[in-house]
Amino acid sequence: MQIIFKKHFPNQLKEIPNPPEKLYCRGDIKILKTPSLAIVGTRKISNYAKHITEKIVEELSNYNIAIISGLAQGVDAVAHAAALKNNLKTIAVLGSGINKIWPRSNLNLAEEISKKGLLISEFEPDQHPTKFTFPQRNRIVSGLSLATLVIQAPESSGALITARYALEQNRQIFTIPADLDRKDFSGNLKLIQKSGAYPISSAKEIIEELNLTKTKDSQQLVIPLSLTSEQQNILNLLSYSRGKTADEVSKNLKISISETLIQLSLLEIRGFVTIEYGRYLRV
Repeated sequence: MQIIFKKHFPNQLKEIPNPPEKLYCRGDIKILKTPSLAIVGTRKISNYAKHITEKIVEELSNYNIAIISGLAQGVDAVAHAAALKNNLKTIAVLGSGINKIWPRSNLNLAEEISKKGLLISEFEPDQHPTKFTFPQRNRIVSGLSLATLVIQAPESSGALITARYALEQNRQIFTIPADLDRKDFSGNLKLIQKSGAYPISSAKEIIEELNLTKTKDSQQLVIPLSLTSEQQNILNLLSYSRGKTADEVSKNLKISISETLIQLSLLEIRGFVTIEYGRYLRV
C-alpha cells in the first residue's frame, strides 16, 4: 500500500473544491496520470444498461483512457470488469478503507483491480463504510475524470450525486437516453433536461468530445502550454461539437463577462476556438 499526499495529486483532483488530504493506494499509481472517464450508475443494473456499458468500454479499448468507478454492485462493477476484459486501466475509488472492501461480493474484482489497475481511498485503511462515506467519495470519482458517464440512474440514484460534483468541477457529463416512461432511467432524463448532459449512443461521441487519441499514437489530451490558466480552463469547458455562449462560459467559470469575451477573442485570434451563431467551439 502507498500513500499519496495532496501535493502529488493529479492537477484535476487538486483543483476540485474540498480535495482529500491524502489517498491510500493499492496497485499501479501511474494510472493516475492517464486521462480518465468516470462510469457510474445504479446498483440495480438492467440488461440494457449492462449491454451498453460493456459496448462503450469495448469501443474505448483502443484509446488512451482509464475507466474510473466506485466498485459498487451494478454499473460500477460492470464498468470495472469490462475495462479489465478489454485491457483498459481502471481505478476503483472506495467508500471504505482499502482493507475493508465493500461489498464483499466484489472482493475478487477488487483483487484483480489491485493487480492490473488501482484501488484508492481517502479513508483510513481499516475504516468500515457508512451511508456518508459513499457519497463523499463520489467527488473523487468525478474529480479524477475528464468527464462522467451516467449509464442508468433512477431519480434518487447516488450516481446523480457524482454528476452534481462533475458539474461543480466544470466537467462534462454524458448519459444514456432511454424510454420516457422508465423510472429506472428517470435520473438520466433529469440530467439531460436540467444539467445539460450530453446524450450518447456509443463511445464515438465521448471520443470526439474529449479529443481522445488511439493508444498506438502515444498521445494524450494536450492543452498548449503557452496559454494562461484562465484560457486553459475555457478550452477545457468548450467542446468540438456543442457550442457555448460567452454568458455560459462566464457563469460556468465564475469570471466576469467582459474578461470572458477578452479571453475568447484571444483564443479565436490564435486559432483555438471558433464562433458559430453566437456559440464558441474548440477547433
